Amino acid sequence: MKSGDLPRGKNSATGFEGAKISINHELLKDGPNARRPLIQDIMIHTLGNSVIQRKDFSKWSRWYQEDGNTQIFRLFKDEENVRNSRGLAARIEAFSEFKWKKGDGWQEWVATYTIIKPHNCSIFQAKNPINDWSVMINMNKNGDVNLNHRRGEDKRLASNMTGKPFHIRIRENGHDYEVYFNGKLEGAGSYDRPKGETGFRWGMYLGAKPVTHDAMILVTGAAINPKDSGELLVDEPEPDPKPSPEPEPGIPIPLRSWKNYNGETIRAEARFQAGSDVIKLKVRGQWVPYPLTELSDSDRKELAKAMEVLPD
Repeated sequence: MKSGDLPRGKNSATGFEGAKISINHELLKDGPNARRPLIQDIMIHTLGNSVIQRKDFSKWSRWYQEDGNTQIFRLFKDEENVRNSRGLAARIEAFSEFKWKKGDGWQEWVATYTIIKPHNCSIFQAKNPINDWSVMINMNKNGDVNLNHRRGEDKRLASNMTGKPFHIRIRENGHDYEVYFNGKLEGAGSYDRPKGETGFRWGMYLGAKPVTHDAMILVTGAAINPKDSGELLVDEPEPDPKPSPEPEPGIPIPLRSWKNYNGETIRAEARFQAGSDVIKLKVRGQWVPYPLTELSDSDRKELAKAMEVLPD
């Protein structure tokens, strides 16, 4: 602020850069969101500008960076909102223009969090700009993670999570919501929002609290409405709950990794019938049809070479 490079009372167009952070990806290689590509269709909200497009992210590297498929969110001691007259309200959050209202069906958000420097704040919001948030995920200065209901009693999801990756999944339909922590349903609720639309926001938001010390979190593999729901990207196949009653028709393909056009991976055995436009993958004991057009080019070529039946 003393330098004058970040103006007070208006949205800055110049931003403010910070030291580059490099992620040890080896420590984040496991889990349901580890291999999902970096989310692209987002904007960020910082202390100095509330709507920053991707092309300008690099100007704001003091607070937000990306490395691989991990987002890096930082706040520093004594910082506060300066873009308008609202006091405190420090935040660095990512969000999408994708929004919905009651009646539009269930929407989903998934990601893996790693707390590096914990602070009292919200790290996720299902946010309606008119009727306000319906559900939050919060952390505190001890690295505890809490489910914050708009209505109803809050719940401690985990304690002392600094440096320990954990997986969050939120389902929201503009009225009801469900919260999953490490794959387990931990809470659900509802909040009436007769006006406006709801969207997902994630990062760090302090509201009326001061930033008493430096804070940092990582968010890996974040996605809105992913096709895999963050549950199929695994290194090893899930054990079959029971064998299939009859052999699945088609040419058997042994257990291997398949990749789609987004670079997402699933490890499964398969069956393929000549002339079909789908390949069937065995997922959790069930044969699931998967369109050939959604496979990666390399997988389609390998399949065509092996079967000599696929069209160009």
